[in-house]
Amino acid sequence: MPKNIGTVIVKHANPCGVSIKNDQLNSYQSALACDPISAFGGIVACNYKIKKKLAVQLNKIFLEVVVSNGFEKDALKILKKRKNLRLIDANNLSLINTSNFLSNFNSIIVQSPDNKKFAKNDFKIVSKKKPTLNQLNNLIFAFNVCRHVKSNAIVIANNKSTLGIGSGQPSRLDSCKIAIEKMNKFQPDNFSNSVAASDAFFPFLDGFEKLVQAGVSAIIQPYGSIKDKEIIKFANQTGSFSVF
Repeated sequence: MPKNIGTVIVKHANPCGVSIKNDQLNSYQSALACDPISAFGGIVACNYKIKKKLAVQLNKIFLEVVVSNGFEKDALKILKKRKNLRLIDANNLSLINTSNFLSNFNSIIVQSPDNKKFAKNDFKIVSKKKPTLNQLNNLIFAFNVCRHVKSNAIVIANNKSTLGIGSGQPSRLDSCKIAIEKMNKFQPDNFSNSVAASDAFFPFLDGFEKLVQAGVSAIIQPYGSIKDKEIIKFANQTGSFSVF
């Protein structure tokens, strides 16, 4: 059993809930809590062997696919009761030397996957206030989720669980609003010490400001905006953490 027990719920190629815990049931329930409505008809993927207790919970909602590193006998028996549920054992899946292929108009693009493992020295703390190690780990967790969300992407997280995800909006501010709305709707009591990640820099202060006003204490983003200095100044004025 892996130390970091991770569960991802995917809907229409977007994660709608992600959580890393030390117990598989807790991991699944925390991922589901992020957006239980969007999870309906989704895909659950996890990095552990599913046990009976979790299988019972999985059967309580309609799912299309469950991907895991194997299934215990009792769990498999329970999950097979659901009609048209696809069960995938990913035990032998190898991610070494893999490529992504995209095809359109008789052309193919071959890309290396976005699976870089981030280290703490990949990030720069630019605010006067420095995040704790726990906050920095939560920021990295949110950023890892964020890069698999359709752009413009905003992910709010706490305790290595997503609280709100805004995806696929033409406006980054709208993605911020969606992430905040989902957090307030499904997990209004968990925003204390929450952090947020953006998959690209904020072109204006408005999105960053909106997240801080919603109670987000730290935000991670790629640098490169002409508003970077303005964002750092705002972070310092509000006592929030900013990491590039």
